[in-house]
Amino acid sequence: MNDVNATQLAAAVRQIALAVGGYAIGRGWLEEDTLTAIITVAVIAVPFIWGQVRTRKLAQK
Repeated sequence: MNDVNATQLAAAVRQIALAVGGYAIGRGWLEEDTLTAIITVAVIAVPFIWGQVRTRKLAQK
């Protein structure tokens, strides 16, 4: 199976965040600006953290 790269991971995070965030906006739990900020942070932070974990895991081998 192919390894997931950072671009694929960022796209997946963005899509999941949009789906969950859209639901939260519809329920009145979030405002659109707040969702935009959360998605921006998630798209930057999740691949970064994932890359760090993967790099450290490879360094231990």
